[in-house]
Amino acid sequence: MYDRRRFRLAVVDNDQLTLTMLTLLVRRDLPEVDVTWACRRGRDAVARCLSADSRPDVLLVDMSLEGLSGVEVCRQVRAATADVALIGVTSFSLEHYAADALAAGAQCVMDKARVKDVCEAAVALANGRMPRTRYVSELTAAQSHALLAKHEGTGADIDSATRSATAPAAVVSLTEREREVMRLCAQGRSSREIGEMLGVGESSVKTYVMRAAKKLGARNRTQAVAEWLMLQD
Repeated sequence: MYDRRRFRLAVVDNDQLTLTMLTLLVRRDLPEVDVTWACRRGRDAVARCLSADSRPDVLLVDMSLEGLSGVEVCRQVRAATADVALIGVTSFSLEHYAADALAAGAQCVMDKARVKDVCEAAVALANGRMPRTRYVSELTAAQSHALLAKHEGTGADIDSATRSATAPAAVVSLTEREREVMRLCAQGRSSREIGEMLGVGESSVKTYVMRAAKKLGARNRTQAVAEWLMLQD
């Protein structure tokens, strides 16, 4: 199961009981893996991931963190480094978080109650393999990092006329609102965050993403973001 490689794993979850239990269960199922730290705040997790002294190889990220959201933790870590494998975990609907988390740089999103499966995914990622799970990114950590790092904040100071004049036909076919939604998706923003920023409902944001993905020839949100970013070059 270890593929002959030890690795460091960390956990961030805002519920202390869940954090303690998840840490204990991971240590039970992966006794040779170093669980280097566990914390309850997203900002602390980001800071530790960005420090060479405390950076884990794999981070389990609770999707329903308070304060800095789990999606935002993934976005900030992935924009800064490709050296941390990110596994989003939740006890709620996977469908609710999957698209946003994968677009923000997570490698997969899983049910936190299925600890054995989460551990197997961690081992796979630590050894350069993609996990066998339903909600998994089509991009490697390095590819996600390159896209997010290069386009962090892209488009904030460029007006729509300029973008329309220089963008390829696939981008021009998008409505102004669809382009705005894709720009925010590329920054790793969740559907809820985008909805709040644009003054629309979360379901409307998902509809815009679906329409944009179809026009870009993408099968899902993650692929749509990748296509959108490549078309900006």
